[in-house]
Amino acid sequence: MDIDALSSFNRRYKGDYPFLQELNEEWSRSRPLEGLRLLHNIPLTRETMLKLESLYRAGASVLVTHLQLPGLQPKQDCVDFLRQIGAELELDHNQISGTFDIALDCCAQIPAMPEVTITRGYAELTQSGTPVYSTLETELPIYSLDLSKLKCLEAMFGTGEACVRALKQFLTPDLEGKSFVLFGFGKVGQGVARYLTDEGAVVTAVDIDPRRLKQAASMGYRTCFSETGDDLLKVVNSAFAVITATGHQDLMQELFDPGLIDDHVHLINMGADDEYGDRFAAQRIVGEKAPLNFLLDAPTTMFFIDPIFAAHNRCSEFILSGASSGFSPLPEELDQPYVDEWSRRYGIAVSDAFE
Repeated sequence: MDIDALSSFNRRYKGDYPFLQELNEEWSRSRPLEGLRLLHNIPLTRETMLKLESLYRAGASVLVTHLQLPGLQPKQDCVDFLRQIGAELELDHNQISGTFDIALDCCAQIPAMPEVTITRGYAELTQSGTPVYSTLETELPIYSLDLSKLKCLEAMFGTGEACVRALKQFLTPDLEGKSFVLFGFGKVGQGVARYLTDEGAVVTAVDIDPRRLKQAASMGYRTCFSETGDDLLKVVNSAFAVITATGHQDLMQELFDPGLIDDHVHLINMGADDEYGDRFAAQRIVGEKAPLNFLLDAPTTMFFIDPIFAAHNRCSEFILSGASSGFSPLPEELDQPYVDEWSRRYGIAVSDAFE
C-alpha cells in the first residue's frame, strides 16, 4: 500500500483536521500497530481517507470495507484511489473472511460477518451498535464511542448541522417558517432541533419519554407524546417534513399505516437503522431510507468528526493495553481531553451537549 500516495491525496483535502494530523505525526514515530491486522468498517467517504492514513502510519495492515445501509454508497473516487494505491479493499461483506486483531466498526456489522474472527478487541462508533456489542458473548475489550462526551458533541452539533445542510441541498434552500415533526429528542434529535430553529423552522418534538418532552418544552419546542392515534397523525400531516432520530427500527410502521400519511409530507430518516420499516416503500423516504446526511459528500464535516475519528483509531491502543474486558465506554482519559481541546480550539461552549 502506497502510504506516500495516500498522504499526497489527503493533503489536497480542503479543511482542517488537527486531531488526526497529530495522530499521524505521533504514530509515524511510535508505530504502535506494527504487524497487526485491522478490519475497518465505516462509511467510505473523503473524510474516511484521512482517518485511514494514521492507521497505516501506525504500521497496521488494514482491510477497508464500507458500511452496509440502504441507499448508502461508497464514494467512487475513494474506492478507485484505494485500489490504485494497492490498499486491501472489499465492499461486499459476504466476501470478507479471516482473522483480524482489531475491529474498528460502525453499526455493529462486523460481528454479523460469519467468516471473520477478531482476536484482540473492538471499537464501535454508533448508538445503533450498542444493543449488539453490549450483549456480545466475549471477554475481548469493546469500546463504545457512543458512550462518551465526545460522541455527544458530534451527535448534537455535527449531525444537526449536517441534517440542515442536507435539507437545503435535497429539499429546499429556505427552511424559514417550515414545520418539522421530529421523532426522538435524544442527542441527535436535540442537535437537529437546534439547527432547524436557527434557520427559522418550527419544530414539534415527539418522544415516548416524558422527561425528554419536558426538556423540549422548556427549550421552547412544541411537543407531542409518541403513540398511535389521530392527534399525532394530524400533527404529522400538517408538517412540511417528518424526521426520525429515535434509534428504534420500524418505529413509524408501528405507529401508522403508511397510507395514512399525506403524500405532501417529506419523510426523512436520520437514524442508522430503517426507522420507517418495510411497509414504507424505500422510494417514499428521501434518500431511500439512508440517513439523510449520508447523501452528502461530507456526511459530517471534519470540523466535528475529526476528534471522533482520532479517538476511534486510538481505541486500538487501549485494546492492546488489556486495560479492560467486555463492553465499556470510551476511556475517560481519552474522552475528556479531546472534548476540552476541541472546545478550546474553536471557542465553542459544549456543556449543554452533556446535560
